Amino acid sequence: MILSDDGLGQPDFKRLEREAELWVQLQHPNLVPFIEVSHDISRWPCLISPLYECHVGAFLKDNEGADRKAIILCLASGLEYLHSNNIIHGDLKVSNVLVDRDGNAYIGDFGISKILNRRGYTTRSVGTTPYMAPELLYIVDSGVQQLHPSTTKASDIYSFGLLALEILTSEPPKGRPVRPFITMQTLPELQPNQADYPKVAAGTWSVLDQCFALNPAARPTISTLRIQLYSAFYYAA
Repeated sequence: MILSDDGLGQPDFKRLEREAELWVQLQHPNLVPFIEVSHDISRWPCLISPLYECHVGAFLKDNEGADRKAIILCLASGLEYLHSNNIIHGDLKVSNVLVDRDGNAYIGDFGISKILNRRGYTTRSVGTTPYMAPELLYIVDSGVQQLHPSTTKASDIYSFGLLALEILTSEPPKGRPVRPFITMQTLPELQPNQADYPKVAAGTWSVLDQCFALNPAARPTISTLRIQLYSAFYYAA
């Protein structure tokens, strides 16, 4: 993985160092493992990980019979590991889930991940707009001065819910903004609607729907969500 630049055409060495220091700490079977920082294969230092076949969206397109429920539960397990260590991923989306030739899925790209309550491990980046929780978006007509939003475990849960829907249906998030600016009128329209996802079983929907609560405090923890999803996937009547 080659580090992106800082917006001025120069590599962001501070971000690279920060990501490497965080990434090297992560040890879980559903997280992309860190190998090393290489200074030999590019003009700039690179963070090296194993080579994967593709991201999960491309994998499912070519493997329609893949066990999508198992993939979601594996990702829930990986996110549970991160949250249990007070790490927020911050950018869960289909292109950040990599799949190997055996169909095993891994959460990757920790470039804007952060460790809670630890200096040097915060970031102002808040993810990819179509997957962002509502509290990370700017409401342009709210009449209230908004502070710079910050990713949380609850915003990860919102993104995870959208990611799970995409894995189940092979359809990108519906009705999502492309820029992080919305109005009060469009805020309710962001909420995923069960009618838009007829392929998703009712029991599964009732679990994932909790991820989309407008109040972040009302969203379940990933530990609770993983248990509920397992039950909905394999024990629903």
